[in-house]
Amino acid sequence: MPNPGGSNASQDPSDETLRAAFADYAKENSGSGLEASHQIARLKQDFNLNIGRTTLFKLRKRVQAPSVRKTAKTMHPADLSQHIVDIKENDPLGLWGVDQVRGRLAIEGILATRRATRTALHDHFDDQRFVGNKKSKKHRTHLFALGPWHQEHSDGHEKLGEQALLLGKGIHLPIYGSKDQYAAWLHALVLMPNVRNALAIAHYYLDLVEGRGYRISIQLSVDGGTECTEMLKIHETLRADAAPEFVPPSWPTDNTPIESFWRWKRNGEGRSIRNTLEEGVDPGFFLPNDHIHHFLLSKDKRNGSGLSPKNLFLNPQAGRITARNCSIQSMEAYGGQEAREKAYRFVSPLFQEAEDRAYVDLGLPNIEMTTIWIVFSNVVRYLEEHFDIAEISDSLYSP
Repeated sequence: MPNPGGSNASQDPSDETLRAAFADYAKENSGSGLEASHQIARLKQDFNLNIGRTTLFKLRKRVQAPSVRKTAKTMHPADLSQHIVDIKENDPLGLWGVDQVRGRLAIEGILATRRATRTALHDHFDDQRFVGNKKSKKHRTHLFALGPWHQEHSDGHEKLGEQALLLGKGIHLPIYGSKDQYAAWLHALVLMPNVRNALAIAHYYLDLVEGRGYRISIQLSVDGGTECTEMLKIHETLRADAAPEFVPPSWPTDNTPIESFWRWKRNGEGRSIRNTLEEGVDPGFFLPNDHIHHFLLSKDKRNGSGLSPKNLFLNPQAGRITARNCSIQSMEAYGGQEAREKAYRFVSPLFQEAEDRAYVDLGLPNIEMTTIWIVFSNVVRYLEEHFDIAEISDSLYSP
């Protein structure tokens, strides 16, 4: 409820805290930010502030909250264009459009209008546009979730796998991820040595549950692969212990939300990452037979649409008034630190220590799309100069 008197149940946050909160709100939804009503709801949730629209705008003015309008007034178009050019350096295939670029600008604290972003892209990268008919879409039924934490979807992604990259035997970068259906919130996206190993995926899920404050969703949907068996057992055990009133899922088990995410990710960084990896072979930066090189590397939606995934996840009613938080609070029930470390290990601890030392002694160089192979070559050269190659090659990885 609005609070005309300005009195709240707890001490008001400082102007610095409020400004930081408004800055975070502005970064959501690919840099479009949250609308006023959603900002009011988040202030209530984050700071127990009960205010109305008028007080909200007064607060924003008092703390000088950032906005796209202020950026348009204070930043010269040439400076904005330069920021966009810098961001597009990490998009060698030219796949990032207005929303992708605006989202990355927002992460850097630069709030740009769609028009300004589109103009800059048109002026500097118009030759990268590919206009044509879209492929026909598969007919799908509407997805429906009660709210965040109702239905969670997990899947592995191997577009950077061994058979996809074709860089050599055992050279792969598989990814595993989990996504909330209602909010489209990405719970996790983890690079793992093996996304087809049931024990590895089990430890991935245990880490995920712990990192979320021991919360689990009511339903966990997967594609039915053998790598999911232990993860599903863990989920069922935790749910039966923490919320026995829930029976096995009766909702649709289509894994569409996470599977469709891979296409979005591929059109974002995915193809650019793959292209950059493949570029390292021809010049000789990467030698597949060298052991050191080998291991160093809708508008019709019934759920929320067109809104910030983070805000939908934290404030479900922003997307649908009947939505609610469906999380189940669970407890830590499984151990095995040694097995957990092995699940995430690409190389042996000895080799990891050696490459970490090389990276530190080289001055912790910044790793980006345009510098990755330069850093790679420098680390390899350091290892060859400071370590016994035969010894370090024999200890690369212990299965």
